[in-house]
Amino acid sequence: MKPEETTPYTLTIEIARAEGAGDPHAFRCMRQDYVFRSAKGFGSAEFPWDEQVLGAMAQLLRPRPDSAAMQRLGEQLRTFLEQGLSTHEGWAHHEQALLQAVEAGRPVYLTFRFGAAELYSLPWELVTLRTTGQHLGELSGCLVQYEWPGVHPAPLPSRPPGPGRVLLGWSAAGGDVPWKEHREALAGAASGNRYGFEPEKDVVARLSLASLEQALREATAAGRPLTALHLLCHGTQTAGGTSGLVWDGAGGEPEVVDTAALRRVLAPYAGSLRLVVLCACYGGHAGTPGNALGSVAQGLHRVGLEAVVASRLPLSVEGSVRLAESFYGAWKGPGSVRPALLEARRALMRAGGLEWASLQLFSPTEPPRPAARLWRRTVLLGLGATAAGVLAVGVVNALPKSQPLGGQVYDEDGQPVADARVTLLQSQPGGSVETRTDAQGSFHLELRAEHEAEVRFRVEKAGYVPYEGSANLGNTGLGFTLERAQ
Repeated sequence: MKPEETTPYTLTIEIARAEGAGDPHAFRCMRQDYVFRSAKGFGSAEFPWDEQVLGAMAQLLRPRPDSAAMQRLGEQLRTFLEQGLSTHEGWAHHEQALLQAVEAGRPVYLTFRFGAAELYSLPWELVTLRTTGQHLGELSGCLVQYEWPGVHPAPLPSRPPGPGRVLLGWSAAGGDVPWKEHREALAGAASGNRYGFEPEKDVVARLSLASLEQALREATAAGRPLTALHLLCHGTQTAGGTSGLVWDGAGGEPEVVDTAALRRVLAPYAGSLRLVVLCACYGGHAGTPGNALGSVAQGLHRVGLEAVVASRLPLSVEGSVRLAESFYGAWKGPGSVRPALLEARRALMRAGGLEWASLQLFSPTEPPRPAARLWRRTVLLGLGATAAGVLAVGVVNALPKSQPLGGQVYDEDGQPVADARVTLLQSQPGGSVETRTDAQGSFHLELRAEHEAEVRFRVEKAGYVPYEGSANLGNTGLGFTLERAQ
């Protein structure tokens, strides 16, 4: 077989909101203009956000969604892509190319990178093809994945661990879960020596935040860090429009673990932990469009985890077992997440229902790099304020008066650097501007600017070589490394 016959067909579609492009969460539930960016320039399109769209999204959460409503929503999404890409190659060009790739047996990896949080709440797996009427997710070999702008995978440890290890954590705090079947699926797949899993040791029952943190800490201290987490539990939606996982609380009562709580536990291990599978209802559900927290899966993705698999919709007991058996039966380590997920989706599709369309992958297109080879430069967002500035003629007249600048600071081992001082190296109204990184090494500044601008900043902490860099305002995905002082 020729190499070009097995090379994946890849396509990344970048979209930002035209109004308030620098703030991904500045969403108003009404007709919105959006900016499309590609290597060939910019385009724009309007999305309705009307009762028909919201009604179809509500249909997705039902046990038996209306097929006609799903088809109409898929057609609306395709029309949106056709309009936004009309000044580029055009969606019709990509549709033909991906169909040819699927017919030739080549995998298709379609990445959606959105600078507007509300777009993640839409089921892009349901985009229909004009030629066949099929949903994208129906095509064998076509995988839709998601990426937050500016996210890059946490650097790999400077000393790579041995064979990968998987930890199963389960909680029945929200109701019974098929943990024995999941344990058997992991053990059966591990018997082929693709990864390490010892059923008597690598299981955390009655999962809680404290027990998960302890398991991660002990594995790292023993020199056998975990490669993957398989988390089995029930999911829920809160009254505030966010989604969470139902785990065991400190006092034995059920506890809803949201995005913020779980990312605080997992972020320090993002370098060695390469995969998280959330086997729960709503693990990939973004909640109310524009929700600041987003889905649990998205939150873990944004702190640098290389791959997060989750279900956007309700996941049945049978579906969760089928997912575990098929995914881990095909998974051969971190580099095989995409083909394994395609196999899991095929298994769910054969069973009927809509669970095949529920599977989501959050993963940056950039591969992780060893810590010793990291480049000491900022990774710019590339979408948002830049797009708004270029398109000022027809779409956006000026940037908002307040523009964000933020990112994350790592050390040479890929660990977040907390309490580092970030200082702007140029004057701002009201004097100098500075902040400090939090426990996850993250920082955020709000700066005044009437137009697109580049600013310089300095990051410093005792024991490290100070770092100076520049970035365009509107970037909230900067990432760089501080070198230790000699």
